Amino acid sequence: MSLEVLFIVRRFTIDGGMEKYVWELAHSLASKGVSVHILCEYSDICFDDRIEVHKVASSFPKPRWVSMVKFSNRASKWLKMHANDKWIVHSHERTSFHQVTTFHGPPFANVYQKPWWKRMSLRVKVWLFLEKRELCANNVQFVLPNSEYISKQLRSYYPCLKNRLLNPAFPAVHKNNKTFKKDQNIIVFIGREWERKGLKKAIAIVEIIKKTNKNIEFLVVGPKKKEIEYLFKNWDWGYDLLGWSDSQPVLEGAGLLLHPAKMEPYGMAIAEASNLGTRVVVSDQCGIASQVNEKSGQVINIDSSNDVWASACLDELSNQKQAETIGNSWDDLAEEHISLYQKIKL
Repeated sequence: MSLEVLFIVRRFTIDGGMEKYVWELAHSLASKGVSVHILCEYSDICFDDRIEVHKVASSFPKPRWVSMVKFSNRASKWLKMHANDKWIVHSHERTSFHQVTTFHGPPFANVYQKPWWKRMSLRVKVWLFLEKRELCANNVQFVLPNSEYISKQLRSYYPCLKNRLLNPAFPAVHKNNKTFKKDQNIIVFIGREWERKGLKKAIAIVEIIKKTNKNIEFLVVGPKKKEIEYLFKNWDWGYDLLGWSDSQPVLEGAGLLLHPAKMEPYGMAIAEASNLGTRVVVSDQCGIASQVNEKSGQVINIDSSNDVWASACLDELSNQKQAETIGNSWDDLAEEHISLYQKIKL
């Protein structure tokens, strides 16, 4: 019997970490003969006729918790009106009617680590309700975290996951077999959410490296130039703020990706860098850290001194071997999902 899967995601698009994950997985599943349906608010143009997109009305994006409640309600109503007993419903959002959900970020339940008065708002109560419902509702058969980091957090907050939390379904890449000419003087930082991803620490690390190698160029991809110019007020040379742009051409010629994130659920940029042969130095707070080894780069304790970080970066810049790809291909991930879907009880 052929498989029919309905993905729930607010934005079906290539732009964004979670969104790209769903987009790539959906297309890989479709290429393997799975009938794929998408229930969303917005979709890029999809030219694969094996994927059918269904839309519900969109809501104003802020406040986010309100728009999430509206999306969940509209998606639930749509599903009741278009019920299909053959569909395996796989959610990537805070919904209530799925058999499988993939959890892409740190749990909101981390709020329990904050003082009690910061947990008293309606916003917090709603987010906690939505999260627990997504994970612990009776209809949920399996929960897929997308990193070990997220898996550990979910396990600590939600005892209900004991028999339904599976091994991480790591994001994947399109495997690349090309060899790129690397400039060992180029260090790259990538991330729109630059504070969480450690740009200030990265700058301090590169400043130390520049004392050893005055030819170092530091390229920053992601943040708006006006937002971060002040961080470079003491720099006269050796950097470029590229804003949000395609990182692939930058990474193809770079010697190193530096990612000292304070908190990173996974770190797709790290996987993509390694796939282009670029070595990486990343913090132990990245979900992808468990997949990084000496063939691709180094993992450094986030609390280590900037000198330790700089030393690791210099080691990797001097390593002439191109990084090996971290993780599997999207086709591999699709095969893992097909095996999972075959276990679902409809």
